[in-house]
Amino acid sequence: MKHILLFCLIGILTVSELYAEDPYPFSIGLSAMPRMSIYNATSPADETHGMAFSGVPDIGISIYVPASRRERVGITMDIAYATYKNSYTKSSADFARTFNYLTITPGLSYSFFTVGIAVGLPIGYQRKNVTSGAVEEEGWPVIDPGSDPPVKITKYGNGKDNMSLLIEPRVGISYPVMSNNGSRLNVNANIGLMMNNLYKDEYYPTTNLQQFNASMMSFALGVQYMFGL
Repeated sequence: MKHILLFCLIGILTVSELYAEDPYPFSIGLSAMPRMSIYNATSPADETHGMAFSGVPDIGISIYVPASRRERVGITMDIAYATYKNSYTKSSADFARTFNYLTITPGLSYSFFTVGIAVGLPIGYQRKNVTSGAVEEEGWPVIDPGSDPPVKITKYGNGKDNMSLLIEPRVGISYPVMSNNGSRLNVNANIGLMMNNLYKDEYYPTTNLQQFNASMMSFALGVQYMFGL
């Protein structure tokens, strides 16, 4: 997956060299980008995971600060409510996990090529039994601190407290399809790969369990309108 990010980076940078135009002004805008996620971990024998569509787009505010008077080089900042989803089948029932973050993504833009690192604070978690329609608590394997010798138990509770801080490098494009006096409507796309595991390591206390602690690769495609100031 890391190689895919590298190839995207080289390809987009090469194309952007061919289409560099007048620089953009300082801009502030809004964006909406639905996200597709791929669960990246060894799955238990009774679980089958697939690609999942978030359903709710990443919605946020974007800032662009020009860094060159002659080229479209800029510093970017995106603040968004981001949604990642994991759909899977277990014991003939279908489930969907939803992970919500408040993300801050500093980055750089050259022509219509973008690169950044999203840092996300966990703000929500839910597991739904799609087959029955019920929202269910999830059990977490932990070591009972009061046991001697240590014994693994299952803890139930707020899944948000078990989530790790999101760290996700992203590469992508921001292509203007309409522009007027520095304001522009962009079609945006990016690909990201989490550098963190979804859950805190303390909830997977043994090496055997940690292989099930996943990360995600994601693809997002949407629109952004930037107001030139």
